[in-house]
Amino acid sequence: MEFDRYGACIAFPVASDATSVPEHAQIHLLEAITRKINLGATLGETFDLIYDRLHAFVPYNRIAVALTDEKRERLHIIAAKSDGKVVLGKGYSGTIAGSSLEPLIREGKIRVINDLQDYLEKKPSSDSTRLIVREGMKASLTLPLLIEGQPVGVMFFSSRAAGVYRPEHEAFLRNIVGHMSIAVERARLVDGLRERTEFLENILQSSLDAIVVVDAQNRIKTWNDGARRIFGYEAEEAIGQPYDLLLAEEDRKTSDALLQSGSLRRFECAHRTKDGRRLIVEISATSLKDKNGRPVGRSCITRDITDLKSMQQELVRTQSLAVVGELAATVAHEIKNPLAGISGAIQVLAEGMPKNDGRREIVGEILDQVRRLDTTVRDLLNFARPITPALRDLDLGESISSVWKMLAPQSEAKGIRFSVEGDSGAVLRADPHLLRQVWVNLFQNAIEAMSQGGELRVSVSAGPRTKVEIRDSGNGIDPAAVEKIWRPFFTTKTRGTGLGLPIVKKIVEAHGGRIWCESEPKKRTSFFVEIPQ
Repeated sequence: MEFDRYGACIAFPVASDATSVPEHAQIHLLEAITRKINLGATLGETFDLIYDRLHAFVPYNRIAVALTDEKRERLHIIAAKSDGKVVLGKGYSGTIAGSSLEPLIREGKIRVINDLQDYLEKKPSSDSTRLIVREGMKASLTLPLLIEGQPVGVMFFSSRAAGVYRPEHEAFLRNIVGHMSIAVERARLVDGLRERTEFLENILQSSLDAIVVVDAQNRIKTWNDGARRIFGYEAEEAIGQPYDLLLAEEDRKTSDALLQSGSLRRFECAHRTKDGRRLIVEISATSLKDKNGRPVGRSCITRDITDLKSMQQELVRTQSLAVVGELAATVAHEIKNPLAGISGAIQVLAEGMPKNDGRREIVGEILDQVRRLDTTVRDLLNFARPITPALRDLDLGESISSVWKMLAPQSEAKGIRFSVEGDSGAVLRADPHLLRQVWVNLFQNAIEAMSQGGELRVSVSAGPRTKVEIRDSGNGIDPAAVEKIWRPFFTTKTRGTGLGLPIVKKIVEAHGGRIWCESEPKKRTSFFVEIPQ
């Protein structure tokens, strides 16, 4: 008699005294099991078929299957079925070493116990025997499950009648257990494939980068969680849509042209989010082809580098400001003392002139220009000097109101209305003197922007990061100039040093905060100051 790698008979033997069931019925059963497995039946479905169809061939009231762990040290029951209450069921495990099952696992032998009660009396330490005896079983036949000739588990057949298992049952059940081994191997392969698939899926889904696959028609086929976080679209919103959904108009043609080349590596372009934000992204794309080499789509890995680009620009700006600051400090020190001497000398000359002397007007103009130079020098020193805030709790509303009281006369003369909204009673931990400089500069700019009158509104939102919006209804700022206003010496005023806003930014950042501007030409300008508590 020969057996295949699963332990099943290659030529099925039929003994006339083995069973009263005709040979063709046995073959029909084996064919049914084979068909079930070939159609992709799970391990559980194959087990259920065997349990339901085997009664005509072998006496049993209970069937169970147990598999070894990777180290082949323990057996774990994965399936158990009985015509009564199951005590020794799925999830039970036991040690192989020293048990009567060890020869089955180590050498592939068959174990027959036709009197379980007698066996238990001789081996009372057998916990598994005690449990199936409690279920009412009196005899058992156990066969090894073989894969590639190596035992990977066992299959138990148990009966409520003693002395029922004979050698012919062993021969027939080798075939059944061989088919069960095929189902076990397939289940392991499927489980392994599922684990690898889930592992790769987890990598795809948990990636911080957007990983998107598009088909030959440029429609999105896969959408991972990184894509959702970056672009804001849920998978059901993105899948099936054209990839152009993500592209900013100005980069669409360039991106498409480069993608036609078959691959794309770290290409920087603009993408847009669901809420309309513009992102700077870095794309690496690869063409996907079928087995005949025809393009079927492409995979795209997209990384949001908006913050990185901002940091790079900020680094360049900071380095430039550091150089400017050093130069400004040197120049300011060199100029300040001579300016003081010039101012003093001119004032002495002016005092010596008669009141009706026409030259006094010229001297006055000179003094005015000297004062402008002195203001510029002081601004240069303030800009170059490191800022270390002396923090204390202050009433934010009081800080804002005190500055406005100082500027109210000139603003009221222009017909400017002032209001404070929101959490004006918020308490903020900041340097009172430095924060006062911030309000003076921003309020003064707003007043100058509303030469024909208007409304200056301050909105306060308290929280872990307190935000103050200072909004005027002036002429606004040209979009091209919005990012430039933070540069030293950039100004749109006829009289101004261009250092006011850079100093304000430096003060806010010294408090761990940030400041930004939003403007609509001819309508309004808002400055936002955000400082942590």
